[in-house]
Amino acid sequence: MSYKTRLGRDLDHWIGQGWVDAAHRDDILADAARRSTSWSTTGALAILGAALLAMSALTFVAANWDAMPRLIRFGLLVSALLVSMLAAGRALDRGAPALGHALAILGVALFGAAIMLTAQTFNMTSFRNTAVLIWALAGLVTALAIPSRPVLILATLLGALWAGLEIFNPLFDGVVWLYLPLWLATFALASRLGSRVALNLLALGLGLWVTHLVYQYEARVLASLASHAGTCLVFGAVALAFAVLRDRKITGGGIVSAWFAVATVFLTLALQFHLDGDSIRDDAVSPTADLALAGPAFAAVLGLAVWRRIGGQAGNAATAGFLGAGLIVLLIPWLTPAFTPADGVSLLLRVTLGALFYSGSVALILQGNRDGARATGAIGICAFIAQTLYVYAETFGDLLDTAFFFLLGGLLLFALSYGLFRWRRRQPADAPASEGDAS
Repeated sequence: MSYKTRLGRDLDHWIGQGWVDAAHRDDILADAARRSTSWSTTGALAILGAALLAMSALTFVAANWDAMPRLIRFGLLVSALLVSMLAAGRALDRGAPALGHALAILGVALFGAAIMLTAQTFNMTSFRNTAVLIWALAGLVTALAIPSRPVLILATLLGALWAGLEIFNPLFDGVVWLYLPLWLATFALASRLGSRVALNLLALGLGLWVTHLVYQYEARVLASLASHAGTCLVFGAVALAFAVLRDRKITGGGIVSAWFAVATVFLTLALQFHLDGDSIRDDAVSPTADLALAGPAFAAVLGLAVWRRIGGQAGNAATAGFLGAGLIVLLIPWLTPAFTPADGVSLLLRVTLGALFYSGSVALILQGNRDGARATGAIGICAFIAQTLYVYAETFGDLLDTAFFFLLGGLLLFALSYGLFRWRRRQPADAPASEGDAS
């Protein structure tokens, strides 16, 4: 069912309730149709046509590259670029946005081709990664000037491509810090334009960049268990930071926060795989090295969680759950040797970590229930189920044990559901709500 159809039915209901004047029904539907941003067949075909035209131009130029003088090569590419951009502006002015966005994408693609082929002509291939960065910036400027969500998506992909090329560039060693301001500029524009596709791509790109950042740091000073724990806390801190942006009604904050929350949950779940004798002996690490990464990350988690609690965006139970899970992750590299006998990990440590993981899952469910944030609640439910399956795989074996396990699990979930029901009934009706999944 399309948005316009749903809106028409809602309007009929609202008019019947007396909430909306019937005289405004057609005007509201007409305005919704003009503002509609959903994909259409015309727009999709135009964008695919622009992609094919770009490939055609590149193929033709490449096939005749050696036979054309340098000046003609440059003039041909620049002319095609100018024609595409001028035609895009004309189409947008004439009320054909799908064609205009498609031609703008073609123009940005031709701009990249002009950079690459010009660099090849003048033997500047060593600067190919910088050329991709310039290409991404050109796409970003074009998306801002039009404005255009499809061009913004292309610019987002180009920015991630440049960062990836730099990461795997054998001539470059270190963190690609320049990607961070590029990412922030792209995020600001994606938030302004409300491009959910670009925001999701940005969340993935930032996740890969943070992973590389942690890898560059921990490969030099940290062992496996400590670096894993530190990575969990880093991703958790980023998730909370963007949750704060969501609380402040910054479009896209919830999307990035949700992606990092998912990564945090499953990184923490995987932390339990280290708890066997062989892994612990291999993961021995000094407390100082552990705190070098995990300490600042936990401090950020603590500060952000308390800030959200003081601001009323998180309840006591959710805050306690987050901080409890974060604290055990911080201390796990120290606790593991202390609670581990020579022949394997102690049951106490496994139970403690599992209980704290469950508390973090319940905290996510409570937070999602409080804010009406479906993604947050769904992440908590998935984490709860994943931890339960892990406990089952590690504990139970035969069919009778399995039946007993599922009985306990069912009773536990019913108890959790009833507890949430009672907890929600005790909340005041005017409790502050955040943006939730509206980002």
